Amino acid sequence: AAAALDRAGYFSLEVWGGATFDVCLRFLNECPWERLRALRKALPNTRLQMLLRGQNRFGYRHYADDVVDAFVEKARENGIDVFRIFDALNDIRNLVRAMHAVRRFGGMVEGTISYTVSPVHTIAQFVAFSRQLKDEGAELICIKDMAGMISPAAAFELISALKQEVGLPVHLHTHCASGLAPATFLAAARAGLDIVDCALSPFSWGTSQPPTESIAAMFSEGEFECGIDLDAVYEAAEHFQKVRERYMPILDTRSERVDTRILQHQIPGGMLSNLLSQLTAQGARDKLPRVLEETAAVRRDLGYPPLVTPTSQIVGTQAVFNVIAGERYKMVSEEVKEYCRGRYGRSPAPVDPEVRRKAIGDEVPIECRPADRLEPELQKAVEATASLSGAQEDALSYALFPQVAVAFLKARKGGTKPATTELPPEQLKPRATQVEAVQEGGRTFHVTVDRKPHEVQVQQAAGDGGGRRLTLLLDGKERMEVVVQPKGGAKRKSRGQAGGGAGAGTITAPMPGMIVKVMVKEGDAVEKGSLLLVLEAMKMQNEIKSPVTGKVRKVAVAAGDSIETRGIMLEIEPVKAE
Repeated sequence: AAAALDRAGYFSLEVWGGATFDVCLRFLNECPWERLRALRKALPNTRLQMLLRGQNRFGYRHYADDVVDAFVEKARENGIDVFRIFDALNDIRNLVRAMHAVRRFGGMVEGTISYTVSPVHTIAQFVAFSRQLKDEGAELICIKDMAGMISPAAAFELISALKQEVGLPVHLHTHCASGLAPATFLAAARAGLDIVDCALSPFSWGTSQPPTESIAAMFSEGEFECGIDLDAVYEAAEHFQKVRERYMPILDTRSERVDTRILQHQIPGGMLSNLLSQLTAQGARDKLPRVLEETAAVRRDLGYPPLVTPTSQIVGTQAVFNVIAGERYKMVSEEVKEYCRGRYGRSPAPVDPEVRRKAIGDEVPIECRPADRLEPELQKAVEATASLSGAQEDALSYALFPQVAVAFLKARKGGTKPATTELPPEQLKPRATQVEAVQEGGRTFHVTVDRKPHEVQVQQAAGDGGGRRLTLLLDGKERMEVVVQPKGGAKRKSRGQAGGGAGAGTITAPMPGMIVKVMVKEGDAVEKGSLLLVLEAMKMQNEIKSPVTGKVRKVAVAAGDSIETRGIMLEIEPVKAE
């Protein structure tokens, strides 16, 4: 497939950045740098592009300038040509360092507008921001429409203005989720658009992009010429159709179809998929409509940030917290607090004063560039990984995702698998992917357990009292029998599960996640409101505070543990009022 893609004639192939870096380390037990080098070798004739979140890199906070510089240098060295650089708040201060670094190391800077629709975002504002991008070294302007919100008329107006007033090539990235994308592409082309983002047909439509094949045919048979070799694209698509078939059972159909409600709630496809995943893990998929409504409300409260990483996670996670808790801002994520402090940048509109008060009390938000407050970080990362690796690339992985990177590097050095507690709870559960039905009376499944893939053949199934007795063949060698009980049967208890009635001093997890840090030990005295531990849920860190004054009777978790919804984390013996 790589050879076909390489001769297809694309302007560029976006192969790295965004969430892929995190996913490689956290879920695939794979070095993202090695992946990039392999892609560069397999695609020698095509520009490779990455998505870079300005001062955020691929993480969910701002990083120091030395990390930004080193990251760009190594990304360029390992094969990236085009850097699509954006900031979730369209705050130019968060982009300048990365843009200048890309120019310094010989890459192509694609300055990016995080497109959204709100009472405070206008065509004039986007054009003015694009002028700033050009002044800082952008060679192209990308309109990044995360939710598929941009209409044909809006695209025509914006692109016409950009071509006339900024004068750089324009690249449009949108999604099919609202159903507008193909018509928008045609209108945009008539306004002077230079480049469009598409996806191979097996992975197109829905929350993805329009299919390359269809869009290339549409342009080529009309008044435009795109220079794409459709035969090569068809060849690549045929390969990925087989890949898609393997993963069909775990693809969520909601994220594959058109949902015109996006024109109302404005939630991007990636964010919608994440919300579905998190609600499913909590057994709360039925709450999705309420979460969508609450997302719009939280976005308004926070000053209408565009919903793109990391603000999409910040807004979405807080919306889930508000719905699950049954009270708005009863639990405020650490990232919302940092946002209200101004440490992600300048919000498009002022944050609601009452929400700010609930989040950070009387603290005064900063006015400077957030990264100006950060100390250099690179040397600390180099020292932290010195015993595991001497490569600066690995130190950069650590700088972004310390716990996940350490688990990966230890595993790679020792030849063992990383601890499964580094994964979110839903990833710890075996997930079966039906590949095909085989021989009469049997089926073959691919499952992943502890990050290791297995092939399981179900050869027989027979009734056995209240359950079903299955005969399984694991990896073609090991035969075993299991009994599957019907729903309602006894459930196993494991660490992190709720064990009984929870009293006032029992601290339980509001949602699945991973324990980042425990601040107390058994026997400690705590006040009401004292910080007990930090829980990472939905990629956000959340401070868990004591609801009572008392003494810590039991600590049931440790840093690195995964925990389920309502799992017991601590028990506090309340102090009786005198």
